[in-house]
Amino acid sequence: MVASGTAATVLSGPKTEVSTCTLTLGLDPNQLLLHIPITVPTSAHATELAHRIIQHHNLPVFMHQELSTKLKAFIEEKTEEYYRQQDSRALQAFQDGTVTTSHIVSQWKSRMKQKTNSENENRERDIFAAMYHSVVHSPAATNLLSLEHSYANAVSSIVAKKEEEVKALAERHTKEMESAVSAVGSRLTDDDVNALSARHIDESQFTEARWDSKITALREEQSREFKNFVFEAHAGREVTTPMSPKDISIANMDMILVEAEPNQEESFTIHLGAQMKQMHNLRLLSADVLQLCKYQTHDAIDIPPQRIQTSMSLYSHNLNGVVLLVDDRINTYTGIKRDFGRVCSRSTELHFPGLEDQLEKVRELVSDVVQWRRDNPPPQYECDEDSSPVPVPQHLKAGDFYVTRHSNLADVHLVYHMIVDDSLRSSDINSRHPVILGLRNVLKVACLGDVTTLTLPLLLTHTMSEEMTMSWCQKRAELVYKCVKGFMMEMASWGGAEMNNMQFLVPKGISEELFQNLATMLPSIFRVSNPLVIKSS
Repeated sequence: MVASGTAATVLSGPKTEVSTCTLTLGLDPNQLLLHIPITVPTSAHATELAHRIIQHHNLPVFMHQELSTKLKAFIEEKTEEYYRQQDSRALQAFQDGTVTTSHIVSQWKSRMKQKTNSENENRERDIFAAMYHSVVHSPAATNLLSLEHSYANAVSSIVAKKEEEVKALAERHTKEMESAVSAVGSRLTDDDVNALSARHIDESQFTEARWDSKITALREEQSREFKNFVFEAHAGREVTTPMSPKDISIANMDMILVEAEPNQEESFTIHLGAQMKQMHNLRLLSADVLQLCKYQTHDAIDIPPQRIQTSMSLYSHNLNGVVLLVDDRINTYTGIKRDFGRVCSRSTELHFPGLEDQLEKVRELVSDVVQWRRDNPPPQYECDEDSSPVPVPQHLKAGDFYVTRHSNLADVHLVYHMIVDDSLRSSDINSRHPVILGLRNVLKVACLGDVTTLTLPLLLTHTMSEEMTMSWCQKRAELVYKCVKGFMMEMASWGGAEMNNMQFLVPKGISEELFQNLATMLPSIFRVSNPLVIKSS
């Protein structure tokens, strides 16, 4: 076998290059000539790349070792050549005067400043996390949790007042507009209606801005008081909560309480693994996905048990995550994204950036993701030359997901926002569907992020529709069960935390018969271990 390289072709400036590796495999007279594109620099491992080439071209397995060695040498050679060319271009630009010393110094200064600021922020965040974890596991935890609960009640109260006033304003505007439209031609003109509409818009925007200013000021004040409380409590000083839950008017509590609703659920214990089997708890649950995020309590004074559990495990290796199915628009304007945003707005986020700030960071990264996909297209082999290239989407595609962190939700620390499309309505999807592969990536990221309890939608939907018949639901559940079982068996090779608890969520309101069918299917697929009882005579 012989490996040689042709001249590299620059794709997108100095960022990446594609080198064509020419391989001659086999012995005379039967030789096979392959031209394989390899992106330089590459994060792919030579051994894995060799395995993929052998599978793609149906080559003999005994060639794997030599092919891996030749590919590794080729990649190292081309990577070194790539960086030499980069250095030569940089030196040439400096000699030509297109890049000056002052320009280089300013770039270094800017990057060092960004790095220093980032390191300081990370250091401050780590220090505060250690302090909070120490306080919440100390006798001062009662006062700390009471403070968090009082903050949530205060924000919920003011948000409820805002929603009430905005709703009343919208109703008044509707009545005024209906009256004005009916009077056009008699005592009003089209210009009068347009003027009224503009006045309504200004009034609505002013009302929204006024309440948003109040809520923002309250949240900033709560964040400052909360950090001071944690610092003082960690130092061992006696501190009292700046605000007591009793200070919140009981009259406003009907807007912030969530009634606990009965759910259908079944739990199982299984053992998975090829050699070293691990125990997992599986749970099938019929509920609204946002119900897992809301605090459920009947008392506005007592601290909800969910808040205690969430706070105690916030900075730990025992986190809870949930998969939320969303569209490709990164905002909180419509559908379940809007409802989720309203849940998050009910209390101040005291540990992480707010939801809108986190989504803004995601929006900034989308362009980088699209550019990376444009610069790193799937490899095209000679046998694929007749197939048309796959277009690169200008936004996130089905199977992609982004993660937000939360400390103000009931049973959730991390939310995996999974992008889905209408193809999930079909009954013909298989294990290679982008959303199924996306679930595997979610499980892998969750394991590496110390998530030990993960909730995912079993039917890959949060609501039921007409086409979701009994057979449709059973077929979809069987596919997801089998795929997740395979992913869970891979966990041992991923490292990170063990996924002790896996919750399969089905939409609330499904029939009892369907729920029991799905519950019966689960142990048959995962093969729940039952003890063998032997009676001795």
